[in-house]
Amino acid sequence: MKHTFNCSGCGHCCLQLIDAYNGCVSDADLLRWRELGRNDLLIWVKTLDLGPDNQLHLAWVDPQTGDDVERCPWLLDRLDRKGHLCAINDIKPDHCRAYPEHRKHADSTGCNGYSKTAIRCKQQNGAIKE
Repeated sequence: MKHTFNCSGCGHCCLQLIDAYNGCVSDADLLRWRELGRNDLLIWVKTLDLGPDNQLHLAWVDPQTGDDVERCPWLLDRLDRKGHLCAINDIKPDHCRAYPEHRKHADSTGCNGYSKTAIRCKQQNGAIKE
């Protein structure tokens, strides 16, 4: 039986995995956001110049304080309190898009997106119609 990934919207990856909210974004992410005019995202990224052609783009850094955040600023709590939503899902960073890389990665980091529970949660929240 082939298992497919179904995000349950539990928020585990965004709340518990530090690289989700205190990691780096790619050059491609920055380019995509610039092309879309998403300055609201770009102001949360701090670029460190590490030498010739070597930059590190830190996300998410509070634009007002310069401090690293303790939670992704784009993670929204559902009004029904049954999980979370990503406010930038269509343009989220590449490392968020790639998570989890495979079932073993999901299992080792606490993601239940390959479980029957994830499918059941999506059905209850109206994301999957039977």
